[in-house]
Amino acid sequence: MNKFYLLLSILLFSASTLCAQFGKTVPSEVQTYVDGQTGQTITVLTDTARNDKYLYQTDPMWTPDGKYLLFRSSSRGDGRSVTRTTPDGKEQTFKPTQYFFIEMATGKIIQATDCDNIANAYLANHSNQLFISRNESNGWNLYVLNLDTFFNDVNKGKVKGPSNYERHIGTFPAEIGKAGGYAIDCNDDFAYIGIEREGTQEERDRMMKNAYLPGSNQPVKIKPVLSAIYKMNTATGEVSKVVDTEFKIGHIQTSRFAPGEIVFCNETGGDAHQRMWYCTADGSVFKPLYQETPLDWVTHETFASKDYVYFNILGFQPRLRKQASGIARINLRTDDVEMIGQVEMDKDREAMEGQLTGRGFWHCNASSDNRWVAGDTFGGNVWLINVDNGQRYCIATDTKMKPDHAHPSFSPDGSKLLFQSGHFTDGKRLNLMMVDISNFD
Repeated sequence: MNKFYLLLSILLFSASTLCAQFGKTVPSEVQTYVDGQTGQTITVLTDTARNDKYLYQTDPMWTPDGKYLLFRSSSRGDGRSVTRTTPDGKEQTFKPTQYFFIEMATGKIIQATDCDNIANAYLANHSNQLFISRNESNGWNLYVLNLDTFFNDVNKGKVKGPSNYERHIGTFPAEIGKAGGYAIDCNDDFAYIGIEREGTQEERDRMMKNAYLPGSNQPVKIKPVLSAIYKMNTATGEVSKVVDTEFKIGHIQTSRFAPGEIVFCNETGGDAHQRMWYCTADGSVFKPLYQETPLDWVTHETFASKDYVYFNILGFQPRLRKQASGIARINLRTDDVEMIGQVEMDKDREAMEGQLTGRGFWHCNASSDNRWVAGDTFGGNVWLINVDNGQRYCIATDTKMKPDHAHPSFSPDGSKLLFQSGHFTDGKRLNLMMVDISNFD
């Protein structure tokens, strides 16, 4: 064999080895248990020995046809580890996160990525496509995976390499800034990308002057940084600016019902003078969303329906309990604000064993028809609230809220409540949970 064909054989073998897990399936891991305190039957979607997470609660998790549910995991795949050097010169070794689908009709689990450089994944809203960002040698790249073709080949048992299903959309120009989180517009035609930028000295000075200075009991977790939102055309890869900000952008999300509407936050890792922000895709509107008072600690906003963004006003400290707290929503058309509900920690079954008193909701989400709101608490319990009458139901207890939070969300039709839980591993790993709420009043 001459050297050319020997080298080609080695390269093809290496590529097939690196992508060997792509399209791999495993049988259903579904089981159920009854919560000992609430009496609710909870469906566990994944093996409790694994470490599986849902996407962040602001992002779509279901394919448009409702047949597949997307999740991420660092404990599946071939077990290989990756070592990288952090900006401060330290080496970190970890198992890369990959993305998987659960086929809801069968419980079958399908691996949809198999590479070491995935930044994020985001489901399309109308078509069966999965957008994937990767940090590659030439920078931040956005791809889209054709799920119809992929699932068809999975069912035939004839999955090819990832390049047979992917299309490269574009590369974000490094000279503009460092690209990070993104969200896809409801028409699937633009990706809105949060970036960190250098800016001018005048902007940096103004940013530091206006930066939030927490009290002694609120350490600065994330330092302010000049940021911006850019949009990338998903057909052409063309990139253009939406808005500049003088704070770090976090939790960027889009309406799944109206095009060109973007919600994001001033990410500090804690409190902020003004957390929630709203802008339009053309940049003509850029404004605070819900004007905060000094006692408001706003967190975990969710763009849940066409006209409403739901959010939480924390009440876990004595100083925060001098005004209303709990899950709230703001009407995007009128700016009207409504309080939906709260739960006292004593009604949260004293899950924190006396560590906290007062009001307990931490994260929230809502069904797209605005009928139901869900919240997780500092005590690790998941509650459901009927928006019309305020009736509260404790759905699940002992989620541990570690190694990550429960982050409740709803299926597109509002019939299922999803959350992640460390219940079975004493908070060492997470498992995916689901409760059928179709028969609730």
